[in-house]
Amino acid sequence: MLLYNRFIILLLLLSSVINGQSILNGYGFGLKTEYYDASSMALSSYGLTPSFNQNVSIQNPSTWHHLRYTYFSSSFSLNQTAILNDFINSDFSLGNLFFIVPIKGKYSFGLGVSPYTDQYYLLEGEDATDFVAYGDTLTNVHHFESFGGISALNVAGSMNIFDQLDIGLEANFLYGSTRQQTINSLNSLNYYSQQRYLYAGILGNIYLSSNILNSWDIPLMVYASLGFTIEPVSTEAYYFKPFEDTNDSGAQDSFDFPSSNNAVDPDVINIENILEPFEYQFGVNYYLSKNTCLIGEYSVWKDNSDLGAEYSRLAGQIKSRNHFNFGIAKYSLARPDNLFDRMSFRLSSYTTDIDLTNNDKNIKEYGVSTGLSYNFGITKNQIDFAYSYGKRQNLVGIGDEVIQKFSIGITVGDIWFVKRRSR
Repeated sequence: MLLYNRFIILLLLLSSVINGQSILNGYGFGLKTEYYDASSMALSSYGLTPSFNQNVSIQNPSTWHHLRYTYFSSSFSLNQTAILNDFINSDFSLGNLFFIVPIKGKYSFGLGVSPYTDQYYLLEGEDATDFVAYGDTLTNVHHFESFGGISALNVAGSMNIFDQLDIGLEANFLYGSTRQQTINSLNSLNYYSQQRYLYAGILGNIYLSSNILNSWDIPLMVYASLGFTIEPVSTEAYYFKPFEDTNDSGAQDSFDFPSSNNAVDPDVINIENILEPFEYQFGVNYYLSKNTCLIGEYSVWKDNSDLGAEYSRLAGQIKSRNHFNFGIAKYSLARPDNLFDRMSFRLSSYTTDIDLTNNDKNIKEYGVSTGLSYNFGITKNQIDFAYSYGKRQNLVGIGDEVIQKFSIGITVGDIWFVKRRSR
């Protein structure tokens, strides 16, 4: 029961995660989350190919039945984005949380929560504007803030169809909210204009894993996935009337004009089909030895909706993202004799092309990642460390972004559904 309570608490905490600020967060309804767990980040992987160990990816349900124990898995990240050479933004966040139950080595079931898009960013006016009114010189400064994003409740399962093919199915129930506000400062007074967006939608994923090439003595595993929209993401938008923040509290209260008691109800608008993603992935895992693998992965994500640009402060949206990564991993031994045998090492590189509406050039991102892990205990508990360094080019108005990410993953195993001998 104590473990169950901790699981619920982490679920609630994860519902309010935010990531490091990037200018891409301001396009459409936010930037899709790149890495969910530390072991995937170490291989620059979007989660299709194995990264937790040589057979399992925490994000790919079709690999879960290779686990021997039930696992709770979570990750934590420190993200830093540097732009304009001297502006640095950092943030700490929870990444994902998964509860995975393998059943008899042929089936599995999983439940989790993960971030889907991030809309945390801040836009500030470059210079204060002075103007004269009735003989007084007034100074006006404005900035815009957005906090929140879309999260996903993940329900998944898998089945071993026959010796050479495994299938996994996943449903992602999207939810979340974003708070936005524009603040105009006129001399010492702040005037707030606020909006709130509530999101809902359902996505589906099909995963396939196959070792069919082993029949020809080729030590290669092949992976594929298809992501599609079951119910396009919609939003319930609340537009609140502006108010003067007389006491500089940052919220509308009884001292403001109009006061909170006299505030009118916000205008509410329901907007359909704001996000309609489609995604496919291919990956391979080539075994150099039982514990050493070469790993490659190609991912394409597209948004079939055109509404994102209409509700973006930057008048654009992310239409597609193509990602390729290649790496090598040396995993821990099944029967370790020493500390070194319990450790896994990963090294990779990646490149990503991001297509924006109203932008002549695609954004180019490239970088490297590395990481190590250590497993311990009878149930193969594991702690993962990962570091990623990347650079984005062709960003409108700011040039380049330098992105650094550090992530820690913790996976704890337990023995469930074990038959006990009767006395």
